[in-house]
Amino acid sequence: MKPKLIIPNNIFSKIFLSELSLNDNYDIEFLPAALIAKKVSEDIDVIGLIPSLDLLTFKDLFVSSEMGVSLNALLSNSYIHFKEGQGTIEEIFLKGDISSNEIILSKILFKEFYDVNVTTTLIQNSNQHIDDNLLIVGDENYDKELFLNGLSFSEEVIELIDAPYVNFLLAGSSEIILNEFIKNHKADLLNGHTENYSELLKRFTSTSIDFINANIQHVVFDLEEQDLEGIKTLLQLPYFHGMVKDLIDIKFV
Repeated sequence: MKPKLIIPNNIFSKIFLSELSLNDNYDIEFLPAALIAKKVSEDIDVIGLIPSLDLLTFKDLFVSSEMGVSLNALLSNSYIHFKEGQGTIEEIFLKGDISSNEIILSKILFKEFYDVNVTTTLIQNSNQHIDDNLLIVGDENYDKELFLNGLSFSEEVIELIDAPYVNFLLAGSSEIILNEFIKNHKADLLNGHTENYSELLKRFTSTSIDFINANIQHVVFDLEEQDLEGIKTLLQLPYFHGMVKDLIDIKFV
């Protein structure tokens, strides 16, 4: 049986996939981001791009120190959209491919930057709360050009931790399987991004395509030391904010 790579169904993971020469060596599966870590933990033949803060729950997973999805500027998988005319922020609604990252970090960001304790609420009906404070996660930001009026979640996290925001980690329950994938495909990422992803992005509007093409150089898949420091800092935040009882030891390979 071939090993499996599970990734979230968003444009950043698809660009990551497009830069790998996997051929038919791996089965590829797309899942909602919040489900991937559990799948990876249950099968040694599976690796996946998991939300970084899922390590708080799945502490035994091995994590690549060389490959992931790191954001270091304006481009983001999530954007915050504020309700007009409000004096303070008490609640933010979460919409899209929500993961532990958005649930936990939104609370920390609003506490750190605005000194408010926000309530987070997941919404299922896309027509609800469109005029309220919204954190929209995933490709809807680019499908509908919503990023133009939103605040980049990645930029806020970067400012908070003073390091790149590693949104997704490449992880597996088998150190051997994970190391084999890294060894075979690390070189695929060393040439950097192509100049134009218009074909891959063709379902988006021209405005969204131009924005992603212009900023894709700020998305890093081959992790460096600054990215690893960002991961460590990110995973310490819930502890220092009293959301978890213990610091975790990341099992980098």
